[in-house]
Amino acid sequence: MLHRAWFRQFDYLLFAGALCLCAIGLVGIYSATIHGADSALFVRQAIWIGAGVFLAFLVMAIDYRFLTDHALLFYGLTMLLLVAVLIFGREINGSKSWIRFGSFGIQPSEPAKIVVILTLASYLSQLNDNYLRRKDVAALAGLTLLPVILITMQGDLGTALTFLPILVGTMLVAGLRLKFLIFVLVVILCVAPLGWLTLKDYQKQRILVTLNPDLDPNGVGYQTRQSLIAIGSGGLMGKGLGNGLQSQLGFVPEIHSDFIFALLAEELGFLGAAAILSLYLAGLLRMVGIGDRANDRAGILIVTGVASLVCFHVFVNVGMTLGIMPAIGIPLPLLSYGGSSTLAMFMALGLVLNVHSRRFVYSEASV
Repeated sequence: MLHRAWFRQFDYLLFAGALCLCAIGLVGIYSATIHGADSALFVRQAIWIGAGVFLAFLVMAIDYRFLTDHALLFYGLTMLLLVAVLIFGREINGSKSWIRFGSFGIQPSEPAKIVVILTLASYLSQLNDNYLRRKDVAALAGLTLLPVILITMQGDLGTALTFLPILVGTMLVAGLRLKFLIFVLVVILCVAPLGWLTLKDYQKQRILVTLNPDLDPNGVGYQTRQSLIAIGSGGLMGKGLGNGLQSQLGFVPEIHSDFIFALLAEELGFLGAAAILSLYLAGLLRMVGIGDRANDRAGILIVTGVASLVCFHVFVNVGMTLGIMPAIGIPLPLLSYGGSSTLAMFMALGLVLNVHSRRFVYSEASV
């Protein structure tokens, strides 16, 4: 359980920054639903945040060495859940990603990200070499690609892609040779044409519209086009909460979830958007510092995996709203509406706080 000394080592700044992002997200969700939309979304998200805070402290209470020691067990159970989704899952918005138990539903692909972080950290923490060998790279790729394939089969390409920065980030920190990195990039470029053939038509259209915004302005490109108008119309100070025309009149679909940044940029302006991005940057820098101060390989790699995941989410989601990335349904961490994604991000936060609170407990000498 949590020891008093660990609370003295608790990173209050990182946790406070996360809560600030949650508060801004709640404000955005309230604004998005203030004029007749589902007002229950605000209450639901507040409940998810409360549950997430509890989950973060629960994860923090369990020694991360225990979690990495049992990572393969968690991994196996998670893969079974992902397979179960394919058999028993419920399709929502073209993706069969949910398992429902009465009125309650879970999206196993979200906690799967945390399990993969633990699994890669567990594998890499047992290596003594300064550089990864070919068999290590192959093993890490296999552990990551299995959930990627299962989630892609569910029709959720966006979530599947979020596993790749976890793999790349942890391998780079663990000691990936430059020649291996170049080899991986070459393989990706060679496989990309085959990957294109496996995409559904609407997924191909989203990529093509990103390259050419005028290709289908009233179809696939409509959402991104309206998002750009919303962000541009916000100006320096914004139009005020509840006063954004693009946001409040329904021109931007999914404004409370994937495109919440467009709403906040329109109603809070450039300064508000800059403040949000600054909070993310501060949090990521804080994670880098925690990883740098961690005294064992597992802790360093856990923080690396979480930071890589959060960075990718922010970059892609904001890029979606700005039209420089395809609209692939990746939420903005702690701001976008969504129970599974919120809980997963708080689990990730709990892991980072876990490593930080135990930085004096473990050292390489104790490995």
